[in-house]
Order: sequence, then structure tokens, then C-alpha cells
Amino acid sequence: MRRLPALYIGILLALVSTTAAAQNPALRPVSRWGAPELGINLSLGLGRGEFKSFVKAAGGIGGYFALPLDHGGVFAIRGDFSVLYHNYDTWVLYPVVTTKSYVSTLRFGPQLAIGSGPIRLYGFVAGGFSYFSTDLALDEGCSCGVTTTLNDDFTWATEVGGGVRIAIRTSGATGGGLSLDLGARTLHNGQATYVTSAGITQNSDGSFTVRPIRSDANLLVFQVGFSGQLR
Repeated sequence: MRRLPALYIGILLALVSTTAAAQNPALRPVSRWGAPELGINLSLGLGRGEFKSFVKAAGGIGGYFALPLDHGGVFAIRGDFSVLYHNYDTWVLYPVVTTKSYVSTLRFGPQLAIGSGPIRLYGFVAGGFSYFSTDLALDEGCSCGVTTTLNDDFTWATEVGGGVRIAIRTSGATGGGLSLDLGARTLHNGQATYVTSAGITQNSDGSFTVRPIRSDANLLVFQVGFSGQLR
């Protein structure tokens, strides 16, 4: 029975210390991980080298997800996805036929962010693959819902890129929250088989003749978008 008062005192001291730690930021455990980042952007790709002779520019959308490896988000593992269209034609038939050529790319790699406050610089290297495709689709008015791939090709892809994030609404010393994201990257696809607008001919019977091109298919991509932290 004499041990009961000592037990009560121990429990009371434990409760007091736990409450104090919860109210004092200096005593709280520091999380090892920063907040994950999510971004979307509009992208403009310019053909480089041999590819520039056949495709001057390609436009589309992209997005990324970055998982930080430290509390400040300096180091992160980044995954990017983008779709860039370089050909979109409409053929006056019944039903109406459209053809489109595009490059879809999926990449993963390390990211390094520098700076604090509302402005942060970042850079990354990544590797993955690109998918070159030319599709033919019938007008939805015919209720056909038919899409045919006329030509496609997979290539390994590597890239080096970077940019700057300018905070629009901050939520911390590291410039978290919502940011304007401006960046550029060089995308190396190597040799790829693809189709341009000049490589599709409509025949008298309504069929199409496709003449693919094989060459280097590298791009310089500029992007503008928004990024934010998921908390």
C-alpha cells in the first residue's frame, strides 16, 4: 500500500513531461522526411540535332512527384511523366478521321534542391523510357470509338534538367506551399521510329499509307507550371 503514492506521483510526472513536450516545439521529435511534392506543367519541346529536321516543336503536358529523403527536402527521388504532341491532323471523311503523333516519357532519378524561403533552385538527372506513337481515331459522332495505332516505338531515355520554384503561398521556411515552377531539361531518346504529318497519305479508297522515319529523336523541353507540397 505504501508504494501506491509513489506510483501515482510517477504517473503524474510522466503526464506533465508528455504535455510539456507536446507544447514545446524544441522538445518534439523532428521528422526525418519532408513533405512530398506534386507538380503539373505545360511543356514545349524543341527538336535537337537530326530530330529538328523533321520535328521543329512538340507541345503538351507533364507532371512530377518527388519524395524527399531529408527533413528540408534538399534531396529527393523524383518521378516525371510527360506527353508531347508533334502532329495532329483532321481528314474530311465520313466519319471524320484524326491522326496524331506524340511522345510519352516516364523517368525516375535523384533531385537536389538549393535555397530557402520563397525561391528554391533545383536540378535532377533521370532515366526511363519514351514511347513514340501515331494513332488514328474515328470521329466520336459515329459512335464507333475506334482507335488504331499506325506506328509505335519504345526507346530508353535519359535527361538532365533543373529550374526554379517561386513561392506564391508559403507554409514554411523552406518555401513550401504553392509555387510557380519554371524549368528546362534535355531529353535524350537516341534512335527512334516515328511519323510526321508529311509521312501520312490518304489513299483514294480511304485507307492511309504511313511512311515512318528513323533518326535521333532528342528534345530540349521548357516547362511552366505549379507545384505544391502534400501535407
